[in-house]
Parts: sequence; C-alpha cells; structure tokens
Amino acid sequence: MKEEKFWILVSKKVAGEATAEELAQLEELINDNPEWETIMENLQEIWNSKPKTKTFGSLQKTDDAYLVHINRLKEKVSDFDTQTVNGQNEEGYSVAPVKRSFYTRWTTYAIAATLITAVITLYSFYGGSQKTEQQVTGSKPVSEIMVSPGSRSKVQLPDGSQVWVNSGSRLTYENSFKGKTREVQLDGEAYFDVVKDAAHPFIVHTSGIDIKVLGTAFNVKAFKVDPTIEATLIHGSIEVINKNQPGSPKVMLKPHEKLVYNKYQVNEVQDQRADVKPETEAYSITIKPLKKDIADTDIVETAWVYNKLIFEDEKLSDLAVRMENWFNLKISIENEKLKNYRISGSFVNETAEEALKELQFLVPFNYTIKGNEVKINRK
Repeated sequence: MKEEKFWILVSKKVAGEATAEELAQLEELINDNPEWETIMENLQEIWNSKPKTKTFGSLQKTDDAYLVHINRLKEKVSDFDTQTVNGQNEEGYSVAPVKRSFYTRWTTYAIAATLITAVITLYSFYGGSQKTEQQVTGSKPVSEIMVSPGSRSKVQLPDGSQVWVNSGSRLTYENSFKGKTREVQLDGEAYFDVVKDAAHPFIVHTSGIDIKVLGTAFNVKAFKVDPTIEATLIHGSIEVINKNQPGSPKVMLKPHEKLVYNKYQVNEVQDQRADVKPETEAYSITIKPLKKDIADTDIVETAWVYNKLIFEDEKLSDLAVRMENWFNLKISIENEKLKNYRISGSFVNETAEEALKELQFLVPFNYTIKGNEVKINRK
C-alpha cells in the first residue's frame, strides 16, 4: 500500500499537481524508505529530459519508447501548473474538483500509469535490479540490498552517502546511523562516495578486511568466493585493517592507489611503493599505483559505475567471469589455450552477442548461445 501511494504522489509531483500536504506525505514516505529518493530523482530527470539515443545496453529501445511517450504527453498538455482547490477522499488522498480540466486529470492518470510501467525499465539500473529487505539485527533495524546478475543499482544511505552496487552483490546497512560509526557490510562490489563526518567514521566490512574512511570516494571488490579483495581509492584517504591478523599495522591508501588483499596466508607482503617496508608472516597485500591523468570513467576498476566494462591485458578466462556478471550469462571456454589469451578493450552499450562478436576479432574462437549459456570453442 505504501508503494502504491508513493507512485501516486510521485505522479502528481511530476505533473505539477501535488499539494503542499501531498508533498509532505511524499517526503515522509521517502524518509522512511531512503532508497526511493533516488528512484524519484531519476524519474523526474527523465521527465525533464529529451529522448536519448544512447542508453544502458539492451534497454535502449525500451527507454527510447518511454521517453518519446512522456514527451508526447508534455506536448499535448500545457496546463500542468493549473491552480486548483484540493480536498481529500476517505483514504486520505488529495482530489481535485470536478471542474478541473479533462486533459489535466487524464495527464495525471497517464503519468501514474507510465511511471509505474517505467519502473520495470528503470529498476534494471536503479531498483528493480535490486531486492531490498528490512531486517532487525539485535535492536537495530537494517536494510539489505541484493543486486541480481546483469544489473547495477544505486542507493543513498541514511547519512546522504551514495553507493553504486554492482552485479551479483549484497550490501547491508543500518536504517539510521545514530551510533559513533557508520558501518556497512559488503559481499560483492560497490563504489562509495561518502559524506565527510569526522565525528562518525565510515567503515566497510568485508570477508577479509575492514576499510575505514571519513569522507572519500573509493571502489571495493570483495566477493566472498574470490581469493582476493580489491580496494581502489579515487580521492580522499582510506585505512585498511587486516581482520585475519589482529594487531597488524594498518595500511593507509593514497589517491589513485589500488590495494589487493590475498585471503590466503603467505610469508611476504608486496608493495610497489618505496616508502612501505615488506612485512613477514601476514596475508599478502599488494599496493599498486593507478595510471595518472586518466578520467574516472576510464579507470578499469571504476568504469563499471559509468556502464563501461574495461579490460586491459586480461586473460579470456578472467574476462569471461566478468562478462558472466555483466550480462547475466554462464560462459564455458572448452579449450585451455583459449583461456590464456590476453586481450584489451572495452564494452559500453553492447549486447552479450555483440560483445562476443567483437571479441572474435581479437581471439580465434566460435561460440554457441542457448538461453543464457554460452559455449566457446577454438576455430
């Protein structure tokens, strides 16, 4: 019922017909469900924008059709700001007098239907691609965002921090950050743009390391099934704590550096910086500098936030794993030599089949697709 009311109120807001009381009701719903604010903002942005020729991958035709439709509505109806005196029905929803223009009423209903339908499209990047669950841990209610394979999602945390959650990932956080710290749990990959608050440090918990920040932007790749965890710092600073070695020195990361943490215990720590001395008898940590003078959109580790899949000198077998998450596929390479081919390139708006055809220019292979399963063989 709350979701239905949310869409009705958003429809009226977009149409310019929401009363002050309805806007207050909408604000109250968003305060109770912070993740809805991003959805509303994106719907508002789409309404105010012109049709685009480039959209997220296979959603291009759907998005274009939707944008054309809502722009036709705008062309047909010009009295969105019509002043009316509103009352309320028995359910508490504001209603307008009978004298209201037919086109104005029709537009509100059309927008409501259009926006609700658009959720199917928009959720593929901003919500429907995710499943949100409300839980209670101890006495603290928490939210859990689960993003399905082949999708990406964006969520705003209670403190205003923005998080982009990648395919096949799970993010858990408290519904309100009222303690001394702001803490989230991540299984998967996410890009964080954290609001600075020196009095309340922000901590990301993963299966092997904890990452402590005050206010910064960074990417974390920490799937429980992977042997490594990666933390890439874009700006600001982060402090990495080795959970498997209590009392071990903390590692500070500088902007445009990447930390790779190996979950398996070894006898050395590698570091490409001259000012960091190797340690012994610890889980391996490697710190690598990123390329300088490169846009965030072209950094391999963060390009996914901008809907790009970039790979540099990467084994085909490793790229196949990334493509499985990116396109929601199951890829099997049935030739050992093919697995070791190293390739570089990028995908932006390609479909899965377009991506495979482009790879054929770099690697000599044939492929078959059945449902979401892809088999790759040598030519």
